[in-house]
Amino acid sequence: MFSGSSDCTICVWDVLDAHVSTVLRGHSGGVLDLRVDNDWIVSCSKDTTIRVWNRQTLMAHRTLRGHEGPVNAVGMEDGRVVSASGDGKMILWDASSGERLRTFEGHDRGLACIEYSVSPSGLIISGSNDWKIKIWSAFTGKCLRTLQGHEALVRALAFDPSSGLLVSASYDKSVRVWDIKDVLNGNESGRESSLRVFKNAHSSHIFDVKFDVGRIVRYDNITSARS
Repeated sequence: MFSGSSDCTICVWDVLDAHVSTVLRGHSGGVLDLRVDNDWIVSCSKDTTIRVWNRQTLMAHRTLRGHEGPVNAVGMEDGRVVSASGDGKMILWDASSGERLRTFEGHDRGLACIEYSVSPSGLIISGSNDWKIKIWSAFTGKCLRTLQGHEALVRALAFDPSSGLLVSASYDKSVRVWDIKDVLNGNESGRESSLRVFKNAHSSHIFDVKFDVGRIVRYDNITSARS
């Protein structure tokens, strides 16, 4: 198990004994997000950097620099990392070489969250403080669709490629479900389809959302609610 903290460290936990086996140090700002696969541990921070650690040795492998603001979220698939920053940009990287593969620009304000899905069609989905959600091709860098409807920062996203359903949570205290199957099928000219809006349940900002097609779970800073 891995945890990232505002104390600038990442703790590697022994789950059976419930103790910290290793502490990864290197960031100079709070750790805001983590992604882990069989090869890499990837962390992003308020210090504007992304760090890649070797999963087996727990040694620092590479530091990725290119953002001009805090890196709020990262995604990782098939050895590639996508980072989303308060500077309004996303960057796609090769985790092993550190090569900067592509930069995505188009939001009017900083980014808060991303979903990265290589299979089947290579989509990156971003949520921003401009209240918008954008769907991008990881292969070309093109913005395929902009989803609008939220009235405040889009704080969290959850995407199920098998159903084509996307769930978004916002500081406007609402959760929206979107059908983006046509984008998955290569249709870039269709209109966004917001299937359902969940609201009037939370009394404060929603920070995260998860779903398994049949159930949505969303969290705020006061209570938790299930739908």
